[in-house]
Amino acid sequence: VWVYKKVSEERLPVLKKFSDKAPSSDKLATHEVKMDFEYKRAEDPTKIVPPEQRIKGFRYGPQVVPISSTELELLKFKPEKGVKLLGFTNSSNIK
Repeated sequence: VWVYKKVSEERLPVLKKFSDKAPSSDKLATHEVKMDFEYKRAEDPTKIVPPEQRIKGFRYGPQVVPISSTELELLKFKPEKGVKLLGFTNSSNIK
């Protein structure tokens, strides 16, 4: 059995950051850009805040409300698994 594809979905190219700063003679260069972020305190911009001391904040009007990861877990919707029976009817009631 031979199968020939008539229609296929065409994917768009990935929009990654690309750098052309690598020399053309370097065959192992990937030209991908790796981004690193540093979080610093507003009071002391010379000190970097480690990841375990960071808390996610959400904007509420002009202020930012901090919410810890444990509070985020409590707010997630956790449905109970199963099927609920709504009721029975006679087959003569269904047209």
